[in-house]
Amino acid sequence: DHLGQLMVSNTLDALRHWDDRGHDVPQVGVNFSTEELQSPQLVDRLAMTLETRDIAPHRLVIEVLETVVARCADDQVARNLAGLSQLGCGIDLDDFGTGYASITNIRKLSINRIKIDRSFIARVDEDTEQQDMIAAILTMADRLHLQTLAEGVETPGEQAMLTRLGCGYAQGFLFARPMPLDEADSWLAELGTSRTPAVDLRRRSA
Repeated sequence: DHLGQLMVSNTLDALRHWDDRGHDVPQVGVNFSTEELQSPQLVDRLAMTLETRDIAPHRLVIEVLETVVARCADDQVARNLAGLSQLGCGIDLDDFGTGYASITNIRKLSINRIKIDRSFIARVDEDTEQQDMIAAILTMADRLHLQTLAEGVETPGEQAMLTRLGCGYAQGFLFARPMPLDEADSWLAELGTSRTPAVDLRRRSA
């Protein structure tokens, strides 16, 4: 629990740091464990952390692994995610396609966006079966009014196919690799304000 709070605090400190330097970083995401999601104090603690740093709640995205959602029928988890959603935070279902989460759970847990697992993304531009699976996921997401993000995009061909299929956002080594804060400063400065770490495919980013 303490480690989770430390990760959130450090993430929001980084966001405030980028704001102070004029970088355009609309949102940051933090992955939460089952234990953290079961804490009755989670919503109040996050609300206080956001307030003390003067950061709008919509700029924090809570990432929940699909394996957690698939096996967790805990009402406290549902209450916490609903509370965080009402607070204004985004809720992402991470690694979608690996954990067999039911549509009922997706609806119950206030999910805003599904992050399609890398296993579906790899060589999607070369594999028609992969394209069919991605198309089916995107259709489901559209019917459920969910945003979509492709994880692990590594090649321009994958990005182009995802754009063609209608995926909303993408992240992966094609755009950037994990880096320390000082390197991120330089990367954001070079990137400018026209693009963000989670690339919006609807803008057909290069």
